[in-house]
Amino acid sequence: MHQILVFCLLIFQAVTAEPPPPQCRGPPAGLHKSPKECCKFPKVFKEEDFKECGIEKPAEEDGSFHHRGPPDCDKQICLLQANNLMKDDTTIDKEAVTAFMQKWADANGDFKDAVDVAIDRCLKKDLPGPPELCEATKMIFCIGSTVFMNCPKWEDTDDCKKVKEHIEECKPYFN
Repeated sequence: MHQILVFCLLIFQAVTAEPPPPQCRGPPAGLHKSPKECCKFPKVFKEEDFKECGIEKPAEEDGSFHHRGPPDCDKQICLLQANNLMKDDTTIDKEAVTAFMQKWADANGDFKDAVDVAIDRCLKKDLPGPPELCEATKMIFCIGSTVFMNCPKWEDTDDCKKVKEHIEECKPYFN
């Protein structure tokens, strides 16, 4: 899950009725590394699934983090289909996603609580968001950002402290 914080902030800006204040519309200023470095959690999906579905990693050059927005819906659906998480071409199998995430949490025990929060928030309720974002995009984003925000292995660096403070300050706009 690449560039999680930037992705989280930009997407939730689009799905909330009231836009967040300027300081909450992107990552905190003055970071020397990507926010994703603050919570290094094991991959949920295989790298070959991303490649097969045409999902590219965001570029990171010279400490700047380039964001291209979420992959299109067909690519997200491809990723879910590659893992048998769709009932058909348009319907997410929430029971299968729940089992998939619980299996991932069993293999990555430190993340069990974060996954439980994500399952409750992202799979047991309707996902908020504008109609132009498909359910697959909203769900993948919701799970990734929820696990990130509830990370049990937060890195203790100055940059990561800034990111954590930023998340806490801006969280009311993204829940």
